[in-house]
Amino acid sequence: MAPRKLADTTRRKLLLGSGSAASVVMVLAILIVLAMLGERYSWRWDATADRSQSLSKITQNIVAGVQEPLTITAFLPEGQADRQAAKELLNNYQHQNRLITVKIVDPERNPAEAQQAGYRLPGNILLEYQGRRQMANSPSEENLTDAIRKLLNPRPKIVAFLTGHGERGAKETEPGSFSLARQALGNEGFDVQDLNLLTNPQVPAEAVAVILAGPEKPLFPNEVKALQDYLNRGGRVLVLLEPHKDAGLKDFLAGFGIVLDDRLILDDNQVSRALGASLTMPLVIQYGNHRITQEFSNLVTIFPMARPLFLAKELPADIRLTPLAMTTKTSWAKAGQDWLKQGKADFHPDQDLKGPFTLAVLAEKRLPQKATPEQQGGQEAAKPEAETKPASKEEKTAYLAVFGNVRFADNNYFNLSANGDFFLNTVNFLADEGRQITIRSTEKKTQPLLLTGYQGWGLLLVCLVFIPLAIIIVGVSAYLRRRARR
Repeated sequence: MAPRKLADTTRRKLLLGSGSAASVVMVLAILIVLAMLGERYSWRWDATADRSQSLSKITQNIVAGVQEPLTITAFLPEGQADRQAAKELLNNYQHQNRLITVKIVDPERNPAEAQQAGYRLPGNILLEYQGRRQMANSPSEENLTDAIRKLLNPRPKIVAFLTGHGERGAKETEPGSFSLARQALGNEGFDVQDLNLLTNPQVPAEAVAVILAGPEKPLFPNEVKALQDYLNRGGRVLVLLEPHKDAGLKDFLAGFGIVLDDRLILDDNQVSRALGASLTMPLVIQYGNHRITQEFSNLVTIFPMARPLFLAKELPADIRLTPLAMTTKTSWAKAGQDWLKQGKADFHPDQDLKGPFTLAVLAEKRLPQKATPEQQGGQEAAKPEAETKPASKEEKTAYLAVFGNVRFADNNYFNLSANGDFFLNTVNFLADEGRQITIRSTEKKTQPLLLTGYQGWGLLLVCLVFIPLAIIIVGVSAYLRRRARR
């Protein structure tokens, strides 16, 4: 019997050993497969409330435009305080697009490589793409994204601000300055320039958009004609108007089905009171169905001293109007300016108009392409078969965005609520930069985890009592089962 017992014991050990070995091999195989899948298909989940561990939407859209290998070389000394944070940020870029390669170089240990790259200060980052090079001064998302944008677009698009009629200027000291708006456009990769149509007979062809920021004085007829000619070439214009001032554009806008009104919009509702807004600061919570405002469903924009825009019911076949922003039903519009001095802003049904009103509108005008000389001539030599085929004509589209307000984008209100996003999205759409149309994230701040008394005690019991106790119970039970088998 002893030999049989010995054989059974040996067989049992072999079975247990082979089962353990098979389990180890299976676990290793699963880990290898997971590692290979993780190398090929990476996935991350940012559980922070403000998405502080992820790149912004604009950065994600711009990085998605990288179609060829992009090398990022960061010169970070070993002892630099923000070295780890910079590495995590660069890894986010690499995770976003597999064509991006990140390399960390210590300039103190590799001075020759750093000098060859043009290294000047710790934290400099060199980006190389399609044989072009761009240096970012510091490892921040803003600097890196701007450097990638410059590599993707070597020639920045020009956005021109019309001057010569008392428009909002660029100096911070000027009342109602547009310096923040101009700076924000520069941060979005545009080349912001001034344009005076009195010294330039026409809008430069390289300008992707022209902005009229609240002209105080009327434009001259030749300037209006220059804007019209620019639109007829497929240009894009943004008009921001003050109340009671049409800048000589009344007939020009009427040609696009946009009718100006000299009334001033007032509004009084619960949201306005909660925000402390005055009657002359109508709020907008309703937006048109358009790419510019598609993410504005839960956002508020504020338009101080705004005028209503009325849209013609009958439009030419080549023009389409899209309202972008509408006031609430509690708004009303008053004519004249005497009531402002007297402080009598009550609604009078016989004199005032009841809202809602359109505050911003986008006009699209289709421009059929002119026929080439070959298309105009040669009709006699055309083959009979060609006569039965419809003529294909590519069309251009001119865009004219009109706001019955200019103060929403000046320094006083640009960073208030979603005002800046509305302005930047409109310009980005006109400039055909759809990847930069989004809601820009606010400044990321550290948010401490605050626990109530019950939450604190619950966390303490789970971490220091229940989990260790569960481990002890599982260990003891496993030991007892093994001992019973012997």
